[in-house]
Amino acid sequence: MCLLVQQPKKTEFTEDFIKDVYSRNSDGFGVMYAEGGKVHVYKVLPTNADEMVDFYNQYAKGRDCIWHARMKTHGDIDFENCHPYRVTDDIWLAHNGVLSSGNAADHTKSDTWHFIKNVLKPALSHEPDLMLDPEWCRFIGNIIGGSNKFGLMRSDGEFSIINEKSGVNFVGAWLSNTYAWSPSRFGFQPPASTGHKGYYSYYQKDEDEDWTNYKSWAQGSLIEAPKTKVQAPAPQVITEVKAKPTEAQARRFIQAAYNSWSRRGLAGIEQWVYDAPEKASWVLTQYYEDCLGIEDLVYSDPDEAAVWIEDLFRTDCIKPSWLA
Repeated sequence: MCLLVQQPKKTEFTEDFIKDVYSRNSDGFGVMYAEGGKVHVYKVLPTNADEMVDFYNQYAKGRDCIWHARMKTHGDIDFENCHPYRVTDDIWLAHNGVLSSGNAADHTKSDTWHFIKNVLKPALSHEPDLMLDPEWCRFIGNIIGGSNKFGLMRSDGEFSIINEKSGVNFVGAWLSNTYAWSPSRFGFQPPASTGHKGYYSYYQKDEDEDWTNYKSWAQGSLIEAPKTKVQAPAPQVITEVKAKPTEAQARRFIQAAYNSWSRRGLAGIEQWVYDAPEKASWVLTQYYEDCLGIEDLVYSDPDEAAVWIEDLFRTDCIKPSWLA
C-alpha cells in the first residue's frame, strides 16, 4: 500500500529506516522538491535496499521534499507508474492508498494515474490555487476516503497534504501510515486503534445493534458509527502451518465478506475483519499474494485491511458470478 512522506529539511532518516521501508515497498521510489521555480522529480526502480539508500541520500536527504515508496496494487511496475505524477505543468502529486474508481480504462496504469486524469488535472489546470484551499482539500479527501492520502507540490514550493490527519508524525516528518514500515523497530508507538475511525457512512440498523443518533435508512441520513469501541484483534504469532481452506470454505469466507459489504459498505467489511481475522487474512493472501507481509495487515491495521478487501469487490477481482 506504499508510504508517502512529507519531509522537512531538518529531518534525516537513517539508513536502517530507508532499508526497512524498502523491505515492504520495493516497486519504485520517487522524490519531488521545488527549486528555481520548478518541481524537480527523480525516480528509481531499486533492485536492492542499498540502491534505495543511495538514491535517498542523493536526492532527498537534507531537503524540504515529498517522497514516495511504492508497493504495487494497480498498474505495471515501471517509471510511469512510479510516484510522483505530473498533474499540471506546475503541480505534481504522490499518493498512498488504493483508489477504486475508473481503473478499468487502462489496466497498465495505476489507480492514481486514472484519478489524476479524470478528476485532479481538469480542476487544477483551471484553478491551481485549489490545492491550497482547505475546503477543496477536504472535499477531495472525502471523495477518496481517509485511507487514501495525497501529497501535492507546486513549482513555487507550496504543498498540501490531503487527509493529513490520517497520517502520523515521526522524527519531525509526516508519514502516511504505520503499516508500510516497522514503527516498533524505531521506537515509535502508533496511536492506539479504536476500531472505527469516526467517519460517517450509510447504515441499515439490525435489531441486535445499539446505535446512538440513529436515523432510518429510508430518510437517507448520515449516522454516526457506534459509540461502543470494537477491540482490534490482538497480534498473533503463528506457530503452525494451517491447512489451506477447501474451495467450499473459501467461497464461504468471501461470501461472508461480500454480504457484509453489500449490506453496509466498508463498515460492514471492517466489522467482518474484526470478527473473523483469520478468514480475512486468508482472503488478503489469496488475492494479494505478491504483497510482502500482507497477512499481517489484519492485525497491524484492520481498518486498512478492510479497504483492501473492499477493493477486490469494487474492481471486480472477485466476480459476482463466482460468488453465486
